[in-house]
Amino acid sequence: MEIHLAYGGSSLTIGLPEHLLVDTFAPTTVERPIDFAQFSSACEASGAERFVSASSLLFIVNDGYRHTPTARILDWIEQYAPGVFDRAHFLIATGTHHAPNEAHYQSIFGQHLPNIRPRLHYHVATDLDSMIKVGVDSFGKDVLINKLFFAFEKVIVIGSVEPHYFAGFTGGRKAIFPGICDLATIERNHNLANSLDCVPLRLKGNPVEEHLQSLLAMISDKEVLSIQAVADTAHRIGALFIGSIENSFTRAIEYAEKMYAHHVGQPYDAVICEILPPLDKNLYQAQKAVENCQAAVMDDGLLVACSSCKEGIGSEFFFHEAMNWDVAANRPGDGNYRFGSHKVSRMVAHQGRIKVALRSELKDSDVSLVYYHPIHDVSSELTRRFADRSARIALVRDAAHTVLTTTHSLYSTDPTREKVI
Repeated sequence: MEIHLAYGGSSLTIGLPEHLLVDTFAPTTVERPIDFAQFSSACEASGAERFVSASSLLFIVNDGYRHTPTARILDWIEQYAPGVFDRAHFLIATGTHHAPNEAHYQSIFGQHLPNIRPRLHYHVATDLDSMIKVGVDSFGKDVLINKLFFAFEKVIVIGSVEPHYFAGFTGGRKAIFPGICDLATIERNHNLANSLDCVPLRLKGNPVEEHLQSLLAMISDKEVLSIQAVADTAHRIGALFIGSIENSFTRAIEYAEKMYAHHVGQPYDAVICEILPPLDKNLYQAQKAVENCQAAVMDDGLLVACSSCKEGIGSEFFFHEAMNWDVAANRPGDGNYRFGSHKVSRMVAHQGRIKVALRSELKDSDVSLVYYHPIHDVSSELTRRFADRSARIALVRDAAHTVLTTTHSLYSTDPTREKVI
């Protein structure tokens, strides 16, 4: 039997022994996408007119590493409020990601790019001169965000809500934190993800989410309109929620869970993860697939992530941490957690329970250094493992967005607690 995966702009064919049982999982496809009439109605109900009519207006949008249908939403906004983009400014919430390139600009803004380019900005998390202090967090450290957030009378956030491997869900508050805040604050927040209580779909009891909520409270006096979409992998918008950051996000997560999550009764012998653009560009982003799906692998089982990673590892911080990691204690060699630590600690923890392999275009030495097993022939690996015994295989489409949950006990001793670690 053969299965075909999207890979590196082409396809990857994997041959499997005929006796293996293969179950396929994927996000739900939107059958009836939201249209302009529904968007307009939601704008009216949320009081959007007060925002789009403002003479001083800032839009905050996601960068090119998210599959937010920003261009489609901008089309609708222009139709709802003609001329609004002639005066509005735009801030790309890059967080710690690289500066946008021209392809990113085109994918984010579409036909509106020529008009808005003179008023287009992107956030740089290390540029402290571009930021202003908004408070002190639970660590006793200053929290800074981009000054542009306060430089305009009105702010509109455009985002999308999907499962997030350690924040529970992305979208909503993440446009501000980490989208437009300082690197040190992002680092403190991300280091909380060393805890395996930080998992996809979980908000309550998630240390990362609890910290995000405390950060969001620091800017509660600023009136912000948030447009949160839930879209499928083809960017078809199945639901759209407009309101405050908290309100729109809370309403969106229920729909997002139905679209992207699957519960499996028993874990699988092996899970094969297909990773779609743009999250296949580097390993830092591709790890989201591992986190979303590893809970569905039985102890001592195999997870294969298939991602070309043409842009490399994706984070110098991550790579540097891995080079100096204390594997036995599963902590940084010098004992000081920093940006990228959570990526390494989670991989070391997972490799202690299952084998995580990577099919990519990266050098084997680089793959091994960040605690993956490099693999070149997925078919041979699966045949070798299961040639003489029955096995259950899960094929996960768009695994960086698809979450598999199970009641199987992993890192917790509580067998009744649903685990999505």
